[in-house]
Amino acid sequence: MMDCSIFSRKSKESLGAAVSCFENEYYNSCVNRAYYAMFQVALAALLKSGVKPKAKKIGHDWVQAEFSRLFILRSKQFPHLKGLLTWVQKWRNTADYSDEEIGKKKAKRVLERAEVFVKDVSRRIDNDS
Repeated sequence: MMDCSIFSRKSKESLGAAVSCFENEYYNSCVNRAYYAMFQVALAALLKSGVKPKAKKIGHDWVQAEFSRLFILRSKQFPHLKGLLTWVQKWRNTADYSDEEIGKKKAKRVLERAEVFVKDVSRRIDNDS
């Protein structure tokens, strides 16, 4: 049984790491940790709602699709977050898998959006306790 509180804590840790990376000018790592902060809190919200992956390995596509289906399309709790997880994953893929460097401006935009995503989704998880 997966524990949503563990993924919620991991999300906050990842977001803290993203902030630290930004402050130290590690912009590629900042984007990586920002994405994982969002991914982990989205997973925590799904688990809290009783939605569990069928496979042992938790897929990024599955988390993105289920989060969008449940919290954006169906319940309309987070319409302002629509497409954000996918957008940040695109930049994480650039940071991790391409020869393109992430600059300060892009890292700042990603980090700001990740902070909103984590704060808003965490608030829902915490309020449902």
